[in-house]
Amino acid sequence: MKKALVVLAIIIAATFSWFAYLSLDADKRDQDAAQVPLITVMEILHASDLQEGVKQAVKDGNIEAVDSWMAQARKVGQAANLSSEDMNYLTSETAKEYVIFNAKRQLYNEAFEARYYALEEVETLKEQYPEAKDLFPRTDALIEKRDAIIQQIAVAISGSEQPDEAALKEAREQWLVQAGK
Repeated sequence: MKKALVVLAIIIAATFSWFAYLSLDADKRDQDAAQVPLITVMEILHASDLQEGVKQAVKDGNIEAVDSWMAQARKVGQAANLSSEDMNYLTSETAKEYVIFNAKRQLYNEAFEARYYALEEVETLKEQYPEAKDLFPRTDALIEKRDAIIQQIAVAISGSEQPDEAALKEAREQWLVQAGK
């Protein structure tokens, strides 16, 4: 009987200990969750106002404005209680280069779109924005499709599979009218 009481007391003590451990563990998890930042570094660096500001600064060649935008990003990081590692990244040259890189890619996309619809060349644009080199095959494919559409319009105008220069010119003019240029 004494043995049974000792075993029962051990089981009860172990059960209470287990519940106490779970309670403390849950409290620790709640405290850790409360310290999670409200925003991440990447969310800060991809915020639309920061991206637009940096893009305009890069377009204007104004590095001081980029520095000002990065200072604002650091203020947001501090307000969001980012970790010291994340704050170090926000103050790094790497973060600045990252936002400049993204801005140049956005500038390439915008300039490409304008040139695409205006039937202008893009080779000088590619030289200007090598940061977008992974986009070049896609933009080249879009230009090929555009040119094929213009060729189809010229074929329809001329009624011949080999349209003459006048039909091609008319097809380009129709493209420009449709593109709103």
